[in-house]
Amino acid sequence: MTATAPVGSSRRTPGHSHQPVATAPVHRMRRRRLRSELLGDLIVEEDAILEFPDGLFGFASCKEWVLVGAGRPGWCWLHAVDHAALAFLLVDPFDAVPEFSVALTPQDLAALDAQSATEVGVFAIVTLPRTAADVMTVNLQGPVAIVASSRRGRQLVIGDARASDPRFGARAPLSASFDATVEAGAQVLRERTDTES
Repeated sequence: MTATAPVGSSRRTPGHSHQPVATAPVHRMRRRRLRSELLGDLIVEEDAILEFPDGLFGFASCKEWVLVGAGRPGWCWLHAVDHAALAFLLVDPFDAVPEFSVALTPQDLAALDAQSATEVGVFAIVTLPRTAADVMTVNLQGPVAIVASSRRGRQLVIGDARASDPRFGARAPLSASFDATVEAGAQVLRERTDTES
């Protein structure tokens, strides 16, 4: 399995050149092997590694992360480069909770090395239920912002008037339609974990 380049990034293909192919420089990507207890060994291209200078809440020492596709549009894993057991399922919060919005501050943009909010991808961390009776939730008070061009990430703090509204909290329940879709994926993950333990 390979890690993906940061969301929103694009790869440019070289234009036609009048130089013979033999004299054109060959660019080889440097790769690293990442061990993951959840996803198995990953091959990580250097340009896919994201820097989170402040880490994530509760994981300040984890500065390097990669995004790995989770098999469905709008889903991905945020996996720590140096910790085999540390990965978070991310979802598009705007699909999960249509009323959700984020206002990025100038400080957020500066920390992400972004010129405008249009460069920023925003994700929410999902708490997967341990049993079928548990409710799946998403953290809308601490969304994760990523800028593909700078390969920088930051966990935001949403502290506006919505903070007291449980629909926008750190354990906001997902909408019924989104929850059903995610539950199918969560069941697959639970079965995989059960068979591997």
